[in-house]
Amino acid sequence: MNARSLRWGVLLALCCVARAMAFEPFTIAEIRTQGLQRLEIGTVLSYLPLSTGDRLTDQTARQAIRALYASGLFQDVELLRDGRVLVVNVIERPAISSFTIEGNEKIGGDELNESLRQLGLASGEPFRHALLDRVEQELRRQYYASGYYDVALATEVTEEPNNRVSLKITVTEGKVTRIRDINIIGNRTFSRSQLREQIRLDTPRWWVPFQRSDRYSKQQLFGDLETLTSYYQDRGHLKFNISSVQVALSPDKESIYITLNLEEGEVYTVKDHRFSGDLFLQPDFLNSLVSTAAGSVFSRKQATESANRIEAALADAGYAFARVTPLPEVDETRHEVRLNYFVEPGRRSYVRRINFSGNTGTHDETLRREMRQLEAAPFSKSDVERSRVRLARLPFIENVEVETRPVPGSDDLVDIQFTVKERPAGSVQFGFGYSGSSGFQVTGSVTHTNAFGTGNSVSAEVNSDEIARRFSLNWQDPYFTEDGISRSWSVFYTELDGLSIVSSSTFSLNVMGGSLTYGIPLSEFATLRAGVSVEDTALTTFPESTASILQFALENGTRYLTWELRTGLAWDTRNRTIFADHGTLNRLDLDFVLPGSDLQYYRAIYRYQHYVPFAFDTILELNGRLGVLDRYGSGDPPPYENFQAGGPRSVRGYRASTLGPSEPSAIAGEGPVAIGGRFLATSQAELIIPLPFESDGKSTRTSLFYDVGNVFARPGDFSFAELRQSAGVAFTWHTPFLGILDLSFAVPLDDQPEDRTDTFQINFGTPF
Repeated sequence: MNARSLRWGVLLALCCVARAMAFEPFTIAEIRTQGLQRLEIGTVLSYLPLSTGDRLTDQTARQAIRALYASGLFQDVELLRDGRVLVVNVIERPAISSFTIEGNEKIGGDELNESLRQLGLASGEPFRHALLDRVEQELRRQYYASGYYDVALATEVTEEPNNRVSLKITVTEGKVTRIRDINIIGNRTFSRSQLREQIRLDTPRWWVPFQRSDRYSKQQLFGDLETLTSYYQDRGHLKFNISSVQVALSPDKESIYITLNLEEGEVYTVKDHRFSGDLFLQPDFLNSLVSTAAGSVFSRKQATESANRIEAALADAGYAFARVTPLPEVDETRHEVRLNYFVEPGRRSYVRRINFSGNTGTHDETLRREMRQLEAAPFSKSDVERSRVRLARLPFIENVEVETRPVPGSDDLVDIQFTVKERPAGSVQFGFGYSGSSGFQVTGSVTHTNAFGTGNSVSAEVNSDEIARRFSLNWQDPYFTEDGISRSWSVFYTELDGLSIVSSSTFSLNVMGGSLTYGIPLSEFATLRAGVSVEDTALTTFPESTASILQFALENGTRYLTWELRTGLAWDTRNRTIFADHGTLNRLDLDFVLPGSDLQYYRAIYRYQHYVPFAFDTILELNGRLGVLDRYGSGDPPPYENFQAGGPRSVRGYRASTLGPSEPSAIAGEGPVAIGGRFLATSQAELIIPLPFESDGKSTRTSLFYDVGNVFARPGDFSFAELRQSAGVAFTWHTPFLGILDLSFAVPLDDQPEDRTDTFQINFGTPF
């Protein structure tokens, strides 16, 4: 058969250039392929911009060749003509069958694998030699970022059957390259040591374990240069400049030397300030937001903070995207600066929608009722931030992020997007064990702080051992009414025989009761608590009972029905109820056993909690409690209601409920029995320290603490000399299933011979 063929070859370097023999254009009747090994003809046709019926010309041939090369699947392409048949002859690129890296002990994991996948290095992908160059560059980038400048890479490409290749990269990591010297030139105002304290890159220090700051990083160097610039400009050096930066690598690639050349410039002072732009806020109000006083040393930080406060004020007035730019007007002769705060409020914004995401287990309306920013209302930055804080304070929310988004096509509408991260709302505890004092024990509890996604809290607890059986059921509805009045109720039953765990006194106690309590919001931060409880208590004494129990039973009998009025007032500005990091809680609870009850007494407890951001990202937490228990009618309060001290939530390092007044035991061979007291005074100071293995301080915390406190028989018996002290380290974890876990290692500082100490303590429950 006579056939005329037409052949084009393509060389692809900087561009595709087709070489073609003279041919006559023709209409394609059929398309065939040659050279395919792994690919199907359909794959070729999907990239070929030609089909049957099209007319093949020199131009369309070139376009077809370019398209096939651009697919990245072929390393050579030829177009042949057999009559009216177009034959596409290709040589496929090899496919990657496998890829391995050996010797990479310091670099690896998901981050590296994801980087290589994005480069196209994965099983089944077509292989190109240029790909290896990009892979090597990526590996070197990651090693350099970790301080390994002596790294060596060797690549090996092995051909396999069916047009496949296996790739192997062998890494010789070498030693980490360390910064041996950071030299600063040109500094006159501040010493070299002062400037070195401002930058994070550092030379090796033998006393710093696991040091990484001595590893050079270009990104960290840029950050340190910006820190130095801010340091100078915040102290008046408006024209400060880093004229040059030299980074020298030693020949053995084990040491790096950094030299910074500074131009400090003169110190500038603030002459005055003015406002320009679109002004509608009162000048006196604007002046109150500015901290750059006339005559003070110029500070870029203070100028920026002043501008931010003006922006926040505008945002509270509805101008969500207001911009305030502090423009320095410089007098070079007198070295003075006049700050011009240029105000661009933009248009007033209104909130179109408030959206939530991340709430897989919480109803939308449960989150929406916490909003202080309302839809269709003018935008207010402070209301949005308060809404975020209220969401973060929910016990089943771990973290909240908020974003203000302009509505496309509108210049005065915004959407507010809240993204929440839920923490496990439910916890289940079950266990059994044996104690020499209480025998075999079985415990179980179920708690859920977000029942059915409604924000309601429910808990049930059952504890049973050889001396005690306890049952309680609790329910709380934080929004019993739409305006935020909460309601909670509980029922409980306790049967205690023999040795009381609470007061360590030999008696038997049966208690049955219930309570109903309402929480009434008085303001955004103040809440009033009001409720009532009823308890039916039966007391049984024994000859071995302590004197206080026997005397109380003799004077008051052994059966008591009490009605108690529960009141309280709280002022709470904490940003979270669990693992807060700023804010204050002041809470006073005052409970009265009402007249007409078999007993008449009252209990007052004041609680204080305060968080202060401290140096080096630490947080200082201060806790304090004062309690008074006394009678207001005839008869003393029951001894089993006494305050207790010692233990994880009181004075750590001392055994739980063992501090304070005691009485001789009537049991032969037993030591004094702690009976508690009517006046409580304890405080805890904790320095919360962020550790590398702690994610974000919202689920785990490590702290150094100092505790002091005790209980006293009566308020008049208080004595500083009788306070007990301890110090140590604590770890707190919000576990997914068991609630709050507290671990502490404490050293008593002034324990007495009669004290019972307990260095290591563990506790489950609600945080203090």
